[in-house]
Amino acid sequence: MYSSREILSGLRKPRKAVLELNRLYNRKIRGRTGIKVMEKDWDNLIILDACRYDLFKQVNTIEGELRSVISSDSSTSGFLQYNFSDNEFPDTVYISANPQVQRHEVGEQFHDCIRLWEGSWDNELHTVLPDDVTERALRAHKQYPQKRLIIHYVQPHYPFIGETGQQIEHGTLTGDGVIKNEREVESVWDQLEKGIVEQETVWKAYRENLELVIPEVKKLLNGMNGKSVITSDHGNTFGRFGIYGHPGGTFLKSLVTVPWLEKEKEPRREIETGEIRPNDNGIESDVSDRLADLGYVYD
Repeated sequence: MYSSREILSGLRKPRKAVLELNRLYNRKIRGRTGIKVMEKDWDNLIILDACRYDLFKQVNTIEGELRSVISSDSSTSGFLQYNFSDNEFPDTVYISANPQVQRHEVGEQFHDCIRLWEGSWDNELHTVLPDDVTERALRAHKQYPQKRLIIHYVQPHYPFIGETGQQIEHGTLTGDGVIKNEREVESVWDQLEKGIVEQETVWKAYRENLELVIPEVKKLLNGMNGKSVITSDHGNTFGRFGIYGHPGGTFLKSLVTVPWLEKEKEPRREIETGEIRPNDNGIESDVSDRLADLGYVYD
C-alpha cells in the first residue's frame, strides 16, 4: 500500500508515478523475462551498452543475420544480475569497459574478467573509448583461444564522445539523479525534459556514439574467428510516457528491445572450461570514481 504522502508525490510528479506503476507491473504481473545470453550459441558476445534496436538497424553496416530480441531489464544492473548472478562460467572471459561489472561482483564468476576501466580510462571524456576495447579484446582472443569471449563496449551509452555530444554539459548517464562531483550539472535527460536541450540534438549525439563504435566492432570481427553475436544490455528512451534515459525495471519497447546480429567466421572455436580466477590486483577502490564519471550512484 502507498501512503497519502506517496500518492500526493505521484500526483505532483507524474513521471515518478508512471515509473512506479511500470515497475509494479513488472514485479507482480509480468515477472522477469527476456533472453538469457549465456544459453545461446556464440563464441563472441559483443555488447553495445544502451543500444536501441531501431537505431542499430539504421546505423549498422555489419553483414549478418539481424533480428530484435527482448532484454531482461532496462538497465545494465538488471541485465547483469539476470544473466550472470548465482552462476559460474569458467569457459568464458569477460572484457568490460563498464565498471558495473565490478559493482555487482559479476566478474568473479568468469574464467577471467578484464577490467578496462582500471587502465584504459579516458580522463577527458570520462569513459573507455571504443578503440581501446577493440585492442584489448583482440589480445584476449589470442590469449584465450579456447574460451568464449564477452566484449562489453560503453558506447552508444553516455558520455557522448562525438562532435555534437561533447558540446552537451552533463552530470549523469542514467537519468536517476545528478552525481555530486566536479561536474555538478543536470543530467542530459533532465535537460531534455525541461527543454534546455533539444531532443534532436541529444538523439544526434546518441547516434554519433553508435556510429563511432560500429567501425571498431567491424575491426574486432575481422580479427576473431568463431560465431559472433552483437547485442545490447538495454535501450534508451527519449520521453516516452514521460520517461527519459534507462531507469531499471521499466518495460518499454524502446528500453528492452535490443539488436541480435549473428555473424560466423570459420573455424568455430573448440571451447574448453577452466578455473575461476579471483580479482586480486588491488585496484578495486577505483570503481566508485569510474561509476561517478559514468553517472551511476555507487553504494
